[in-house]
Amino acid sequence: MKIFNYFDMKKIGIVCIVVLAMGCKKKDLQDLASVTSEPRIVSAQSIVAGEITKDNSSVTVPFHLKLSGPAGKAFQVAVDANYDTVTRLIASGALQNTVAATSSAVFLPSVVNVAYGTDSATGIATVKLSEVEANYGKNVAFMIRLINPGKGNKIDEAKSTCLVVIKSTELMSADDLHTLSISNGGGGILNVDFQHNYTSNPGGVTIPLIVSLANQASAAFEVKARLNRDSIDKLIADNVLPANTVQLNAGQFSLDTIVRMGSNLNSAIINLAIPWSVFDANITAKNYFAFYISLAEPTRHILHPTKSKVVVLVNPSVNLDNNSYITGNGTGLKAEYFSNNQFLDFDGRAPDLVRVDETIDFQDHWKSPPISVENSSARWTGEFLAPVRGQYTFYQTRWDDGARLLINGVAIIDDYTVEWDKPTRKATITLERGQRYKIEADHRQNYGGEQAHLEYEVQGLISRRIVPKSQLFPAP
Repeated sequence: MKIFNYFDMKKIGIVCIVVLAMGCKKKDLQDLASVTSEPRIVSAQSIVAGEITKDNSSVTVPFHLKLSGPAGKAFQVAVDANYDTVTRLIASGALQNTVAATSSAVFLPSVVNVAYGTDSATGIATVKLSEVEANYGKNVAFMIRLINPGKGNKIDEAKSTCLVVIKSTELMSADDLHTLSISNGGGGILNVDFQHNYTSNPGGVTIPLIVSLANQASAAFEVKARLNRDSIDKLIADNVLPANTVQLNAGQFSLDTIVRMGSNLNSAIINLAIPWSVFDANITAKNYFAFYISLAEPTRHILHPTKSKVVVLVNPSVNLDNNSYITGNGTGLKAEYFSNNQFLDFDGRAPDLVRVDETIDFQDHWKSPPISVENSSARWTGEFLAPVRGQYTFYQTRWDDGARLLINGVAIIDDYTVEWDKPTRKATITLERGQRYKIEADHRQNYGGEQAHLEYEVQGLISRRIVPKSQLFPAP
C-alpha cells in the first residue's frame, strides 16, 4: 500500500482546486451574479399543443410559468382552475365546437415549485381520458390560473391564466376510443332459450352478460348495470316482444348492479339469475321473461352509444333444464259415458252422462244410472302435465275390458277388445317436463266385472302409481 506524505496531500489538494476552478464557466458565473432577492413577476405561458400526450387512462398537459428574472429564492405558485371563463367563451362563440371540461375530470397540482436561480417552471395537469372520449369530435377546454406566489413575488394579472384546448380528433382516432359494451347481444335482443346463453344449477339459471372494453386496458374501474321497465312495456306494445312477455318483480331474480373490471383486463361478467320456482310459477301460461339492461356510470372510459344496452328475452323452454317434480293444479279429465253402447259415439250419438273425473281409478261397476252396468263405454279427455322429463310408461293392465290410450292424438295403447287385464297393455313414450299433452283414455265394458286404472311411472324418477288429479286438466 502506498503511503502519501504531507507533500503528496498538498499536491492532491492543489489538483482538486484547479479542477473545481476549471469547472466554473464564465457564463455560469454571470448567471449567478444576476440572481438578486428582488421580487419577480410570474406569468403563465401558452400551452404547447405538441406536448399534450395520452395513455390508456389520462391525458397529460404540461403548463409553463415564466419569471421576469431568475428567482432569488425558491418559492411556490398556487394553481387553480377557472371554468366560468371557459363557459362564457363557449357561450359567446369565441370557442367553436368546444365543451367545458367537468371539474371532476381535471386534476391540477396545488402548487408549482420554482427553484432558486431559475426563471421558469413547469406543472402537470391531467385529464381523465374518458372526458375526451365522451366528447370525441369536439374540443375539451379548461383554464389554469396562477395565484398566490410566495416569497414576495407577484403574478402578472394580464397573464395569470392559460387556456387549455384539447382537440380530441387530433389526440386520437375513433378506433382508439375505450368504449364499454355488452358483447353478447348488446344493441339488440339476447335470446335465452333451451340450452342457449345460460348455465343451469339445482337452484335455477344464471345468464352471464359479458362487459367488454375496447382497446388496451389500464387501471381497474367499476361500471353499474341498470334496469329499464318502461322500455320493455313499449317493446311489448310495439309487438317487438311476444304478447305473453312479463317483467319479474324484485325478489324473483337477482342482477349484479355493480361490476368491477380488474386492472389490465378487457372483460367482466354481470350475472342475471332466475330461480326454477319462478319458471314453474309461469309454466302454465308459458310466459317469456324480459329485462332491459344498460350499463351506466363507469368510473373510467365511456359507454358505447348502442351496444351498452341489451334486452334479455328468456324463453319458457329454458325450464326444460329443470327436472324437479312439477305439481300441477289440475282438476281431472272430462268423462263421457255411453249407455248400451260399447263403441263410444261411433254412430254420432251424444254421451248419456258427462262429468269430470279426478282420476281414472275405478273398480266394479262404478258408473251410476243412467249408464248401464253392462254393454257400456267411457272416454276420458283433456291434457296431461308432465311433472318431469323422462321415459314415461303408461299402464292399462288393470283394465276390464277393452283399452285404448292416445297421447297427442297417437294411440300408444290400442286393444279395444272384449279381453281384460292384459299385461301387454302398456307403452313407453318420452315426455318433456312442464309440457301439457293431449290425452284420451277409452274404456269398453262388455259383460261381467269391470275396472279402469290408468297408471304411469317414469324410469328412475317416479314409481308406478295412478296418474294424479294434479296433472290432469279436463277438455272443454
